[in-house]
Order: sequence, then C-alpha cells, then structure tokens
Amino acid sequence: MGNLSSILPTETETVQRIYDWHKTQGDAEPTRGYLGASILGHHCDRFLWYTFRGCVARQFEGRLYRLFETGDLAEARFTTELQAIGCEVQSTGEDGEQFEVNSLGGHVSGHLDGAALGIPEAPKTWHVCEFKTHNAKSHKALVDKGVKLSKPMHYAQMQIYMGLTGMTRALYLAVNKDTDHLYSERVRYDPKAFKALMDRAKRIITTHTPPERYASRPDDWQCKFCDAYQLCWGGGEDAAVPIPLRNCRTCCHATAGIFADDNSAPWSCAKSKQFLTPVEQAQGCDKHLLLPGLVGFADTCDAGDDWIEFVNQSDGAHWRHGQGKGMWSTKELMRTPGPAVGEKTVQAAKDVFGGTVERLPLIQQYCPGDSERLWDGMASEIGQGLEGLGLSEIYELPPTRQEEHEGVKYTEFCSVGGGRDILIAIDIKSGYAGILEGKK
Repeated sequence: MGNLSSILPTETETVQRIYDWHKTQGDAEPTRGYLGASILGHHCDRFLWYTFRGCVARQFEGRLYRLFETGDLAEARFTTELQAIGCEVQSTGEDGEQFEVNSLGGHVSGHLDGAALGIPEAPKTWHVCEFKTHNAKSHKALVDKGVKLSKPMHYAQMQIYMGLTGMTRALYLAVNKDTDHLYSERVRYDPKAFKALMDRAKRIITTHTPPERYASRPDDWQCKFCDAYQLCWGGGEDAAVPIPLRNCRTCCHATAGIFADDNSAPWSCAKSKQFLTPVEQAQGCDKHLLLPGLVGFADTCDAGDDWIEFVNQSDGAHWRHGQGKGMWSTKELMRTPGPAVGEKTVQAAKDVFGGTVERLPLIQQYCPGDSERLWDGMASEIGQGLEGLGLSEIYELPPTRQEEHEGVKYTEFCSVGGGRDILIAIDIKSGYAGILEGKK
C-alpha cells in the first residue's frame, strides 16, 4: 500500500504492548552529557559536535530498544564463558557498576565491559574486554577484515579504553546472532591512534562552530540516514532549526571548560557568570542565543550582545534572532517552518504586533471546527476508505508531518488532489482510524 505501510499497525496488541514498554523505558533514560567512547570513532566530526551539543534527538522504536538490551544481556554470558575457561574477569567495581573512564574534564567518558587476565593467547596480560553481537553479514565482514577495518568505531572505543586505563591489549569477543559462531581478536594499543582520538575530541568540545560536513552533497548515502540530516543541511519544512531542546549547550553564552584534574564536566555561562549544572544546561533560559552555525539556511551579517542578524540564502531576506520586538526567539525557530522565517508578511506582523510564531500541533490544526471528518473505520480498511474518497494518490506521497499524542498516531499529507490537506489518525491500541480534511 505504498507509503501507508509505515503508519498502519503491523503487530498484535501483545507484541505492541511489549514494544511500548521498552520504548517507555528507553526514552526515560537520561541523555548523555558527554562524548561517549563508543561514538568517538564515528566518521563525521560534525555529527559528533551536534551530539555533544545536544542537537540530535535519537528516537528509537521499542523493538530497537529491546535489541540494544539483547546486546547488553550477552555481556554476562561472555563473562561467564571466559571465567569457565580459567580467566579472571572483572566486570564491575565495588559499587556494582561498570568500570567508568573519563577524560577532558569529564566531557569524554565510557564504560568498559570488563577487564580480563588469563586470556589463553597471552595469559599474563590484562586485557580490556569489549563484547559485541553481530548479524551474519556484519560478522562475516568482521571475520574477513578484522575489527579495525570492519568496525572502526569499535576499534576506536578500545583504543580509548586502553589509553585511559593503562592496559596495552584488548580482547574483542563477538557472536554471530544467527549461528552463535564466536570470533575473538586481540587488539594492540596504538598511542598515536589514542592521541588522535583525544585531539579530535578536544577540538569538538571546545569549538563553537560546527565542523565541516563529512560529505559535499546532501544526497550522499551516509548523510541521508543521519539523525542530524535536516539540521546539517539547512532545516526543513517542520522547523527552521530542528533541535529537540533549547539547552545551554546550543547557546552563544555557554562554554565547555576543560581542567586537567577535574572530571566534573564544567560548563559556564557568560551571562550569569556561574557554572551550569546538568539540570540547568538541559533547561536553558529566555536569554538563549543560538550558536549561528545551527542556522543552516541563513548567514550572519551583524550582531550585538543579545541578538544576531541573519540573511536568508534563498531569498536574501534579513531577520534578527534574539528576544526583542520583531526578533525570532530560539523557541520560534524550533517550532516554525523554515520558509516562514524572514517572509515579508510574517516579519511585518512580528515587527508591528510582536508576539510569537509557531506551527500548531496536528491535533489542534485539525480540530472539529477547522476540519471535516471524511471516513471512520479500522486501520486495516484505510486503503478502501481512501480509494472511495478518490484519495488513492496518497499511496505514492511522502507524509508531510507525523506526530503521536496520547496513543494516537497522526499522519498528514498536504496538497492532495488539487490542494487538499488530509490527516490520517490511528489509535495504536484499538486500531480504530479516521480520515480528515483540513478546511482552508
């Protein structure tokens, strides 16, 4: 059924409830406030910078959270197996938590799967333990090429762990989830590789400007599947600056400090003249002034202490970001479609009346007085409903917007059948659905 397949229920209620539970648990996990050793080997500096600044909202479905947990559960089995063949394995500290390593003021951190002594190939040498699960294709590449070439992020992770613990060898132990075949490889510590990774981390932590993109074209396959794609290549129709939170890390006034003997991850604010706690960083404040590099569709042309003036790359329109009358606040840029920023009519209204501009949630945009209900039924019958309404072309259209609110999934298709805006609403648990048309 074309693109509709992505919005229709495909699981039984039992399975869906299990996935929902995993999603609730996964989404509740706090966001990392540091660069993890597990991602410092990522190919793109710019993505790492976005991640460190809290610009990337990685929303996973419940099934993927469950898959991540499957990998975590495998660690205990690997530990038991190594102990069973005579190795000494330390996997937690006295507090029962995984061993943690920190560097650069706590802005780089990671957690070891364990440390082992008595590995048969080198029984007198302590090894950093790194345990991984792979599908058949990934496992074959690992066997054929080795971890450095097939999984450079895993290789970098082990180099960081070795460099920060003083161990000079790592044991990479991986399983093929499809066949249960095991693969092990001993990795040697490379001081040059470790230094390069830490130098890279320091550059990313201390710069206020996004590094260069990894690719030169937005249709590069490594960009198309990136969580920061819209932000990196200039925003989108839904939000001029698509970041998940107005946090201190995206503000011109905040700076990440690095002290040699302090792992408290200090951030300071030039406005308040104070250090910022993790809670304060996540909350931000009304004096927030976006780092100019996050505005991908416009260039800076002027600035003051509390405002920045931009000029749009597409139409040459000038507009100001800040808190004054007629200026665009961070919250507005996060919630307003990109084309509206600097648009003459919208800007004139802001200059005269002040106020804010933002796009309404779908549930409000298609309220009873502003929409017409065209069809009701079960989700499995939506295709028949669309065909009966002469809206079958939706099968080939990408959704304009998708939102979820109180267990109902909303999917909007704009400019259908000569300009009609259509909303499909599906109750996730019951499978009951409706088709609505927005009034002009």
